[in-house]
Amino acid sequence: MGHGADHITIALSEGFLCFHLSGDVSSADIETALGLAAADGMLRSDNLVLVDIRKFTGSIDWGMIRDMRRFAPWVLGQPTGLRCAYLLPEGFASFVTILASFYPGAKHRAFRDEGPALRWLVDARRRQAA
Repeated sequence: MGHGADHITIALSEGFLCFHLSGDVSSADIETALGLAAADGMLRSDNLVLVDIRKFTGSIDWGMIRDMRRFAPWVLGQPTGLRCAYLLPEGFASFVTILASFYPGAKHRAFRDEGPALRWLVDARRRQAA
């Protein structure tokens, strides 16, 4: 969703839900992409989520992010075991803290590199299987 270098992609593979935002993605494009993913059944409570915003250059619309809770109602209450790993650029230290306040039912952690983020998510999958 988006135009050229400014886009969001959402992919689901083997229980891993991956969001990649690049460039100046509009709030409308993010909301449309999440709506399509929800309609396709991609947003599930048993997903392990990886959000990559290292190349995102737009502004963060906190109201829109808060309103996106309607696509994932299971993250509003008690902890669910859902894990969300965020690949963040410099200067986004408070990003995960704010997201955790909007989505308290999930565990949130920030990373700079994909490898450690994926290991943290895979560890959760192993614990669920045991």
